[in-house]
Amino acid sequence: MSTLNSNSNSSRSNNNQSNRLRHQAGLRSGTPGEDGAAQTHDDDDDDDPNGKDSRLKTKISMLRDVSITIGDEIRDQNKFLATMGEDMDGLGGRLATTMKHFYDMWARQGCGPLFYLCLFAACVFVFMYLYLKFR
Repeated sequence: MSTLNSNSNSSRSNNNQSNRLRHQAGLRSGTPGEDGAAQTHDDDDDDDPNGKDSRLKTKISMLRDVSITIGDEIRDQNKFLATMGEDMDGLGGRLATTMKHFYDMWARQGCGPLFYLCLFAACVFVFMYLYLKFR
């Protein structure tokens, strides 16, 4: 019998806490009516129109703060992306210069340097494979 009372007390306290949180957030509590629409119980809101105004002003100021924060974040991200784009342009120029030097070297010396480069890469991969296998 005591467990039944404790369960009903805990559900009642959870319901009270839920209603309190809804009230703090400015939400209305409601129960569905016959047609499925919510029947609201806001007797205290009818008595205090200034309370509605103050809650509305609070919500508007919160939305304004959030929109300002979002705008600041967008500006910061745009600056970061612009800087990153400039860095990529510089990197593309360096890569193009390096490839031009490589093609010039290849045209002067034939495919010998390319063969040595491939042989070096193959040796590195074999060494890494053996190191990881017998570690």
